[in-house]
Amino acid sequence: FDLFAALAAQQEQEGEVQVRVHEGMTGKPPTPLVLRLIVRRKDPQQAQAEQERLLKAARKHGKKPDPRSLEAAKYILLLTSLPATTFAPADILTLYRFRWQIELAFKRFKSLAGLDSLPAKKPELAQAWLYARLIVAIIAEQIAGQVPDSPPSGCGNPTGKSLALASHEDSPDQHLRRHPRTTSVAGRL
Repeated sequence: FDLFAALAAQQEQEGEVQVRVHEGMTGKPPTPLVLRLIVRRKDPQQAQAEQERLLKAARKHGKKPDPRSLEAAKYILLLTSLPATTFAPADILTLYRFRWQIELAFKRFKSLAGLDSLPAKKPELAQAWLYARLIVAIIAEQIAGQVPDSPPSGCGNPTGKSLALASHEDSPDQHLRRHPRTTSVAGRL
């Protein structure tokens, strides 16, 4: 499989290529695992920023960046086994952006709720402490309205409404709620 030939052949903004995982293995290959490579071109500004980041990192280490890395920086590449009949490339890209938001939320919870170290030695106590901190962090996030409005790509939700406020739309104090990007109160616990 020639990734760069597939990228060069990419005519649309996003598309997919079928790939087999067993290629390049020595000996008797197992049953090939057929996967989908989802390809999306980055906008020129994003691609240039990524290429500049790669060039800067290479200069820092006294090396020259691989031209293939500079070319790959122009694309978002996702490998998946999700069926094409159920998940279009755009759906997979959207799911990935939401997965990224979930990771960021866990990272924020871990940082703000002090989950980087456990004060308890016994597994039962550590588990209870961890659950209590997670519950407090979740409640604090809900109070502060910390649900992000959009994935990292900037593609907002179709209604344009904050996900944190969507269930409270009829609430008379809606205008008193904090902006969803403000600092969480979980860090003060």
